[in-house]
Amino acid sequence: MIAMDAPLKPRAPYHPYGAALTAWKSRRRELVLAGPAGTGKSVLCLHKVHYCAKKYAGMRALICRKTRESITQTAMVSYEKKVLQPGWLGDAVVWRTQEQEYRYTNSSIIAVGGLDKSSKIMSSEWDMVYVQEATELMEEDWGALTTRLRNGVMPYQQLIADCNPGPPTHWLKQRADRKECLMLESRHEDNPTVTSEYLASLDRLPGVLRDRLRYGRWAAAEGMVYDVWDSAVHVVSLNKLVEWNILLSSGLPNRQGVKQVVAGVDWGFTNPGVIQVYALDGDGRLYLIYEIYQTQCTIDWWIEQAQRVKQQFGVEFFVCDPAEPAFIEQFERAGLRSFAAINAIAPGISALYKCLQTQKDGRPRLYVSEYALASRDEARAAEHKPCGFTQEIDLYVWPKSKDGMPVKEVPVKVNDHSMDTARYVCMWLSEPTPTGGMLIPVIDEESAGLGWF
Repeated sequence: MIAMDAPLKPRAPYHPYGAALTAWKSRRRELVLAGPAGTGKSVLCLHKVHYCAKKYAGMRALICRKTRESITQTAMVSYEKKVLQPGWLGDAVVWRTQEQEYRYTNSSIIAVGGLDKSSKIMSSEWDMVYVQEATELMEEDWGALTTRLRNGVMPYQQLIADCNPGPPTHWLKQRADRKECLMLESRHEDNPTVTSEYLASLDRLPGVLRDRLRYGRWAAAEGMVYDVWDSAVHVVSLNKLVEWNILLSSGLPNRQGVKQVVAGVDWGFTNPGVIQVYALDGDGRLYLIYEIYQTQCTIDWWIEQAQRVKQQFGVEFFVCDPAEPAFIEQFERAGLRSFAAINAIAPGISALYKCLQTQKDGRPRLYVSEYALASRDEARAAEHKPCGFTQEIDLYVWPKSKDGMPVKEVPVKVNDHSMDTARYVCMWLSEPTPTGGMLIPVIDEESAGLGWF
């Protein structure tokens, strides 16, 4: 007797509630659903895109995020597992093509893309664009996407997005405050599937992460170590770095403007390990152009990554966490010129702080490329933990005294893996120690600037 496969059980109809219902009905050109983790924001946006694809024959929609790689394990999984009915994919309703497009039998298309590979995105026209985790974007990314809303098949064109709250100074929050886009507040009550166990896990998050991901507040961390940090200033686009002769359009260093390429290393396994690649220009400015941030990787894996970035970016030497001298020796034996970093915390913080400060020429001495983070550590992201420099620096804080005031001695030992790596590089480059004739910028204590010696 041949066993028959059990029939696929249809998924229950989707019913939005609260802010999700308002977003479902809204035809505003720019719409953002913001709120804590686990409120069903992404599922609402994906359901709306899918509904419009079925309703309006021939419509064109785009699902995108800052990087293409991050879409595969997030939005695409949710769309296929939580939105499409069982059996629809590859059957009579939707096909997924090799180009990662979903094609409907009524000629509608839902494409998938990342802004790091934007040629397809910006050369096409769309009726609807869904941006997942819109706080990852720069405002110029958002503006560019609005210019592509002109396919004209649907009766309205819409840029719809979801996000968890960030700092209140974030450009997306300010754009909403100026009424340039409609921002709706999503709540856990909007999602009937949320469990008490999940809420309890959010309650255990520290400080400002709990404010943002449990309560949906656009909150800034109290007692930030690097309170001069401003993502609108320090995070720069690839186009800007090309204009400044720091990078080529390929993302590699432009040796017409870059005098030296160095890397910092922080060892880790259970906690993230980090490699950061920095370009230095002739005025002593640092540019973080590439960052690897990963847990659960052995020293052999890190040696492979270091060899790859040495070849790809022309890294001249590695400034390494001195806590593991055996690892530094293994780097050396692998042909990777390496030095033990100076691990004095207070001087290192001072060096990095000065690099972040705006100098007399109106510019800081440290910038971060918008695409520096090579890939997200999905395991950490699933636990709502920061990944990479730009996420850590916003959460890196001083401990508090009993009266609630910051104690500016040693920062809280959490969310500090990228911060330690950057500190090693800034401290190494600020020390007036010969390094075989390489260009080394020195911090001028009087002017807090950088000069060459």
